[in-house]
Amino acid sequence: MRDEAQALLPLIPTILAVADTEHITEASHVLGVPQPTVSRQMARASAILGVDIVERHGRGISLTTAGRILVPYLERAVVDLEAGLDAMSEHDARARGRISISFQNTLGEDIVPALIKKFRMDHPAVTFVLDQGARARCLDRLDDGSADVAFVALSTEHTEDNSFQLYEERLVLVVPADHRLARRRSVNLTDTADENYVAMGHGFGMRSICEDLWAEAGIAPDIAFEGQDIHTVRGLVGAGLGISILPRLRGHGPETVEVRIDDLSARRRIGMVWPARQLARQVQAFRTMVIRSGRSLVVR
Repeated sequence: MRDEAQALLPLIPTILAVADTEHITEASHVLGVPQPTVSRQMARASAILGVDIVERHGRGISLTTAGRILVPYLERAVVDLEAGLDAMSEHDARARGRISISFQNTLGEDIVPALIKKFRMDHPAVTFVLDQGARARCLDRLDDGSADVAFVALSTEHTEDNSFQLYEERLVLVVPADHRLARRRSVNLTDTADENYVAMGHGFGMRSICEDLWAEAGIAPDIAFEGQDIHTVRGLVGAGLGISILPRLRGHGPETVEVRIDDLSARRRIGMVWPARQLARQVQAFRTMVIRSGRSLVVR
């Protein structure tokens, strides 16, 4: 930077105020400094430049030819500086912004907390808004913009362009401990055609998967009870009120038995889904972290 440019930088506000008001006293009011200070700073600016940039006309002043040439460049520098400050503030706001996550109930115990904990190690100022519920609700909130990302059971509509699979889990037939199928190593779902089922309600991902599995097996079982929580469904099974298709549960109680289902499609893929719209910077950072590190955080 040229010496005169460096020396002129602190004087730019004074020069622009004088150029705008064409009056030393009014400029001092605008700047909130004494009138003699404005006069001294203008004299210093002329000394630095080696040419007068204002000239007196009675009680007023006006820009000289040199001043008229210089002032637009100073104004442009201020505009650029303010734009830079705005960009910095916007970036900082995004870095300190929030992320809205919608997720299925079963993912709230370990997966979502683990991902948030990992992300906040590098982004401690980011806050999270959490919403849990049925799979359909999660995807609806993603579509209407209420959620930035969703963690749900993936389906064929979810591709590499709009989702990332964290893991895949086998589904099992859960029966009461004294059930006729409890001692079987595996079961074909056709053997359960006459059983009463305990199922998740409509709109939940597990209900859609079960309906697909029943259709593949060519059965239409009776639904004795519907639940909104997998643990409740398992509890109803343990009470002898029916059987169910559920994800495996480590350390389940003695009231239920898990039996392997022969159908290889008895699985569900769990992952993160994001919308087609442009994501805020902090959401992009979270998505990148999940893709890079998410699978290592999931214990299965």
